[in-house]
Amino acid sequence: MFRWINHSLDNMSVKLKLSLGFGLVLLLTLAITLTGWHGLDTMIERSESLSSIGQLSNLTKDLRAERIIFREENTQENANRVVERLNELEAQLATLRRETDDAKSIALLTEQSQIVSRMEKAFADLGLDRKARDQSRIELDQQSEQAVKAVAQVESEVLKAVSQEQDNSERLDEFTNISQLKQQIQIARYQVQAYTFTNKEADESAAIAAIDEALKEVQQIAQEQADENIQGLIPASETLQRYREQLTRFKDIQVKVEVLQENMEDLGDKMLDLVARLISLQSTQRDVEAAGSRTLLTSVAGLALLIGLLAAWVMTQQITLPLQQTLVAAGRIAKGNLSKDLDIQRQDEMGQLQDSMQTMTSSLRHLVSGIGDGVTQIASAAEQLSAVTEQTCVGVNSQKDETDQVATAMNQMTATVQEIARNAQEASQAAVTADQQARDGDKVVSQAISQIEQLASEVANSTQAMNRLKLESGKIVGVLDVIKSVSQQTNLLALNAAIEAARAGEAGRGFAVVADEVRGLAQRTQESTEEIEELIAALQSGTQQVATTLDNSRSLTDSSVELSRRAGCALEQITRTVATIQDMNQQIATASEEQSNVAEQINSNVLRVRDISEQTAAASDETAASSVELARLGTHLRELVGKFRVN
Repeated sequence: MFRWINHSLDNMSVKLKLSLGFGLVLLLTLAITLTGWHGLDTMIERSESLSSIGQLSNLTKDLRAERIIFREENTQENANRVVERLNELEAQLATLRRETDDAKSIALLTEQSQIVSRMEKAFADLGLDRKARDQSRIELDQQSEQAVKAVAQVESEVLKAVSQEQDNSERLDEFTNISQLKQQIQIARYQVQAYTFTNKEADESAAIAAIDEALKEVQQIAQEQADENIQGLIPASETLQRYREQLTRFKDIQVKVEVLQENMEDLGDKMLDLVARLISLQSTQRDVEAAGSRTLLTSVAGLALLIGLLAAWVMTQQITLPLQQTLVAAGRIAKGNLSKDLDIQRQDEMGQLQDSMQTMTSSLRHLVSGIGDGVTQIASAAEQLSAVTEQTCVGVNSQKDETDQVATAMNQMTATVQEIARNAQEASQAAVTADQQARDGDKVVSQAISQIEQLASEVANSTQAMNRLKLESGKIVGVLDVIKSVSQQTNLLALNAAIEAARAGEAGRGFAVVADEVRGLAQRTQESTEEIEELIAALQSGTQQVATTLDNSRSLTDSSVELSRRAGCALEQITRTVATIQDMNQQIATASEEQSNVAEQINSNVLRVRDISEQTAAASDETAASSVELARLGTHLRELVGKFRVN
């Protein structure tokens, strides 16, 4: 089998052999690459799965953070963010279920989806309970307000009765008890509000105790007093009873809210635990797949190495053995032995090379035989060549002298043309510099115009702002008139109150003091209003002066813009003129450079002609010497041909 393969390879071309060998190596390399590619794809897919699971973990943590914020702030915006996180979590789980084909991973993802559904339901229930709790808090406030109003109405009626009766000691006691009841209801109200916002057990106990104390005081007042006014406390008692029952319902709702919060906390912990288990499962599968990929890649690489070494050895034998045979034949030819022929049995390039060596050997046999005949003819021709060479040497020396004179004249003309081109180039550069400076000046003028126009716009805006300030100042004057009128009316009301307090005698002394204070405040308010009117008048005068100044500035700015535009037009005209000069200088420089190039080319051609003449003269001398040497070599060649063995 191996001999048949070796014989088949003998008749293949070296190109086909090398192509076959390198193709086999490339196929093995491709196999290794595909194996590594498959393993890499598997690792990438597993890494992407881990990344998606990591994103799932981040979403779970974000959900916990949003839920904690919602628990503390309890706003609709926070609730919407929690719902968004739940939806994102559900979408991520659905994506992972579609991308995963492992049964264990799918089971974990399904369990997580169930937990998310439970969390969504719990959060929906939590939202309803929170709304019920908020509604209960509102009802508590309303009921407490009703109780306070009922007691306040009774208090007002008792106070009215006290002012009408002469012997009012019992009425005063009754008024005192009702005032204490009102204060107790306010205390209960504050305790309930504290509990509804802190949800602490101590605040709850204090709130219930305060309500019970208020109910107790209502009952005591009802038992001790039989007045018709006391009958007005019955609605307050009923309202307090409903107030206490509503507080109990609030507590029950709050307990449900806390239970739902704890349930969502537990579900979040379970979610994180499942994510950790899923990450651990994916990591284990990744390690197993990595080990399998390494084993497969090692096996394929080992097989490829073995086949590659075997192919390299076969290809080496196919090329080196016939090459060694050919080298032996070449060594015989190098030693002058042309008498032996090669035995050729191959059809590849090595066989073709051996066939060419055999053909070369036969040709050398005929060549060596013909060289001996030609050596005699070479000696005769060498003598004739020597005579012709002497005549050629004389003509070439004369041509060399004429060429030197032409080269000197061309050098002088070239130097003159280069001087003209250099002067034209310097003039062109100066024109370019002037053009650039004119363009820079034009840019500066354009920038100045833009800045002045912007200044004009700002001045116009300032004028408009000052006009608006004048209008607003006028509005302030109207407001001050209203304040002055109110202060005058307040002063009159305070004066009337003082008169009424004086009529009331000792009982109205406190009202008289308050009325005096109010009247003093009204007078100070009126004085301050007059001072503000003076300040506003001064402000309006200054505003008018600033507006006039801004109008003058705007006129000056418009004039500056027009002058700057004229300067820009003048610079633009200068730029066009300089550009025209620059174009003319460039044309002169171009023509001078072309003339200089032509002169240099002529000079170079003349120099080459001179060099060729010198080379021809030297060659003639060498030819003469070579003719003599050729005759000597003919004799030596005859001796060398005699060393070859052709028979």
